Amino acid sequence: MSTVHRYSAVLACALAVLGAAQSTWAQTSANKGEITGTVFDPKRAVVPDAKVIIKNAATSFQREISTNEAGQYRAVLLDPGLYTVTVEKAGFSTAVLQGVVVNVGSAVDLPVTLQVGTTTQSVTVSETMMTIALPAPQATLNANAITNLPINGRRFHDFATLTPTVQVDPQRGQLSFAGQRGIYSNVMLDGADYNQPFFGGIRGGERSSSIITVPQSAIQEFQVVTTGYNAEYGRSTGGVLNTITRSGSNRLHGEGFYQLRHEKWGADNPILGIRSSERLQQFGGAVGGPIKQDRLFFFGAIEKQISRTPRQVQFPLLASFTPTAENREAYDFFKSQERGYKSTNNAVAATIRGDYLFSGGHRLTLRYNISDASAENSVSVGGGLTATTNRANSNDGTEKDRIHAGTAQYTHLLSPTTINDIRFAGSYEERPRESNSLLPQVSGAVGIFGARDFLPNVQWDKRIQVVDSLSMTRGSHTIKLGADYNYLPTFQTFGRNVSGSFSVSGSNVAQFLTILSASAGRNRFDDRSVTYARQIGNLIADFKMHQLAFFAQDSWRVRPNLTLDFGLRWEGQYNPTPEANNTALVQRLKGFRFPNGLSVDPTRIQDATRQFMPRFGFAWNPFGTGAARRTVVRGHAGLFYASTPLLVMSGPTNNFRIPPGDVSITLSPTATQTVYQQLLAVGVDLNRSPLSQLPVIPVERVQQASALALGGQARDPYVGIGVIAMADDFRNPRAFQTGVGVDTEVWRNWLAGFQFNYVNTVNLLRNRDYNLPAPVIRPTDRSQRPFFGLRSGVTRPISTLGAVTIRDSSARSMYRGFTLTTQYKGKKLQAGVYYTWSETFSDDDSERDAGGFNYMDPTNFKLDYGYSRLDVRHQFNSYAVYRLPMGFEVSGILRARSGIPINPLTGADTNEELGNNDRPYVSPGVPMQRNSFRNRGVVTNNDLRLLKSFKVRGERFRIQLSAEFFNLLNFDNVVFDRDNGGGVNAGATGIFGSGVYGLGIDASGNTVPRDPRFMRLRLADGKYDPNNSQVGSPFQAQFGVRLFF
Repeated sequence: MSTVHRYSAVLACALAVLGAAQSTWAQTSANKGEITGTVFDPKRAVVPDAKVIIKNAATSFQREISTNEAGQYRAVLLDPGLYTVTVEKAGFSTAVLQGVVVNVGSAVDLPVTLQVGTTTQSVTVSETMMTIALPAPQATLNANAITNLPINGRRFHDFATLTPTVQVDPQRGQLSFAGQRGIYSNVMLDGADYNQPFFGGIRGGERSSSIITVPQSAIQEFQVVTTGYNAEYGRSTGGVLNTITRSGSNRLHGEGFYQLRHEKWGADNPILGIRSSERLQQFGGAVGGPIKQDRLFFFGAIEKQISRTPRQVQFPLLASFTPTAENREAYDFFKSQERGYKSTNNAVAATIRGDYLFSGGHRLTLRYNISDASAENSVSVGGGLTATTNRANSNDGTEKDRIHAGTAQYTHLLSPTTINDIRFAGSYEERPRESNSLLPQVSGAVGIFGARDFLPNVQWDKRIQVVDSLSMTRGSHTIKLGADYNYLPTFQTFGRNVSGSFSVSGSNVAQFLTILSASAGRNRFDDRSVTYARQIGNLIADFKMHQLAFFAQDSWRVRPNLTLDFGLRWEGQYNPTPEANNTALVQRLKGFRFPNGLSVDPTRIQDATRQFMPRFGFAWNPFGTGAARRTVVRGHAGLFYASTPLLVMSGPTNNFRIPPGDVSITLSPTATQTVYQQLLAVGVDLNRSPLSQLPVIPVERVQQASALALGGQARDPYVGIGVIAMADDFRNPRAFQTGVGVDTEVWRNWLAGFQFNYVNTVNLLRNRDYNLPAPVIRPTDRSQRPFFGLRSGVTRPISTLGAVTIRDSSARSMYRGFTLTTQYKGKKLQAGVYYTWSETFSDDDSERDAGGFNYMDPTNFKLDYGYSRLDVRHQFNSYAVYRLPMGFEVSGILRARSGIPINPLTGADTNEELGNNDRPYVSPGVPMQRNSFRNRGVVTNNDLRLLKSFKVRGERFRIQLSAEFFNLLNFDNVVFDRDNGGGVNAGATGIFGSGVYGLGIDASGNTVPRDPRFMRLRLADGKYDPNNSQVGSPFQAQFGVRLFF
């Protein structure tokens, strides 16, 4: 790995190149916009050397440029807002165009025709949604939509789901663009990276889906670019959410609000038949204005939420179960855990911003943001919390999250057409997570109890970012050259199985309860389906990563109606070097050739320095700029690399040192001993402890048991441990994106369009166990299922180690989709309607899984290629805001989608590789296709907001009353949950996993009927099967009041 001095030297050289090249480059910035156009005379001849004056209506910022020899002008790096454009030329009347709206990331095409004479022509320009000069499809939501739409929870990034192809990935709750994994999307705030470097996805990680990290009242607008973004954007194979905060202006303005959602104002849960709605209070305010007119401005916002939600522990598989003497103990224990409790979700977020306009058009912007959140009984790894869970309250805990983020941006005009823009950004996030219990975790078909296997822990990370770019317009070319550097240190105390974890494979309820019970003639956990894991490390991970990028972008206005974009981006990712001073352990692995033909060197993680990304795009107006109804044809193609979350490298950096960080010993059945018998051999009799007080077994005892089980005589601290390493050829994900689309103005303010997108992504993350024996087909198995035999005494290739988990980059995915769009933006109505048909295929859908495996057969990944977990065939998004007479406004959101795939499973570790991803067989040697069943379609949003405004003291103050209705029509939205006996309900949406189908074909070659619980919607009495879950919540009302001034 390179040294920090090397990074510093490279960055210094990059900045020097920017300074030397100041006379040759230009392009718009990430958090800015631009105005471009051509000036004509009455005969449509171009007018060169015309003076163009651009003035911001809110701050009086002004810039003056001139048209080139082709009559073209282009003003880049403009703050989003309302502008007046004045065009002057001797011999012609002066043209004044008012009401020109610049949105973030947009290019407003503004052709101007000058009349002969000396008078002044004043024209009010209607806001246009047509971005003639940009090749990539985009959607923008402005302040009107953000302020008035009924967004549940006031989280700014939730607005992105109103735009085409965007969905929330069901595993981690992150934004997925065009079928891509959510952890590889890019969220930007004021032009700076607002992604969580450790977990991936937006700052706040999984907590961001339920808390505010930036006040909604601080957000001015945002832009969503699904595919085809230019070379300034990187570290993503998905899309870009480009968000900007509000600034002050020459007029003092502000707002305050309070809103209440009470549980009594909601409907009953359709599955439980009881009211389980959240009680949520949210309140806050914002204020902005001038400190010095036309020069210095301030803005601040703060919001707080207080939330409480009832939840219920429920074990549905016990509802119709009749216990016997041999399993009564476990049955009674689980029933004693079925009780209600409260989840809280409290948070506060604040933003403060200052802007200073220098003479000469230079600008300095400073912003600081802080958020702090705490949620009791709300532990989640990504999915939303549901009303019921089959995790006992002991398996929950408290989630906390604190974020500090700030930016400093200085834009300097070297000349009217040469601009330097430099951004400094820093962010820090700390995430302590506490446990409700310190007892061992026990998991199986019925449910889970004991301490969550990864609690307690603490994690923090930082991002220090410097971006410098130089923009220049020369002739018809607008070019930008830039450099982007990120420093990413992280620290955590994290380890699985700190209190120990018992795992029981299989879906048979009676068998599971019997295994857990100590009854006459039977011992607790005395069965081959049981494994036990215990942490032996000090839990510490402390490392850092450096990222460096250079980019160049040329936007060539070939003709007034044709723009070509050429871009090139290079990114380098300089990875940490593992601490590998455990020589004995390293030697067990290094150079060993596993049965899959591969080997691994745990002492290194390969840097990513060959990431070159050429990009091309075009935007063509076939009917010319003078057409009454404009049309644009867009196209783009290019390569895109994503950044790997630091979590992926946490284990590989700390597993091979003394002492190790996060390393567990796993006790598995041998040819002669179960886990119970192995522990009994070292003096631990599990029969002596009731289920409510299972022992935290000392590490030394577990180490001794592992050594004895594998034929040793003395305690070996590292025998039987599972380790994690990076594949020798690990690569960052790489996507090829291409698309073509058409937008046309159907009528004034009414835009319709069509877009096709294709994304082919390779080098995606997959966890893979190298330390597996070669599978065999047993002569007596007529189903011809490959068999590894780890529960039947077959030893691993390195017999002294457990699983050797390798972070592999061999997975892939492919997305193709068609989107129809229509948008309207008038004085009274603003609306957007989008329909997307798409297909997404993959052979693994890991969202940076810390552990576990998703494949069925690690020797044949072709068997896993099929519909992705993110495959949504039909997706409909729409929103509208309508201003009525007498101060009334009405707005609404309607979103619906077709069903997400369900993966059929056997419900047991059928091939005995110590996993639970085995699928049924349809014929000898032929498994069912992965994700071959479909869940139910749902209406994810049908929300309505009613507003009534009252003016107070003239126009200065306005009070607004609001009534909001979420799930207005009270759709049940019940979907098949993944837990019908083969897994554990993680409290997520229940739509992303799998269900127990059964063997399909047994070892005798006979067809086995599918499990009656598989995809069962209702019970015999007509009630919903309690194994299912609801997407979203039942109907609930929210009322509030706002004050504007």
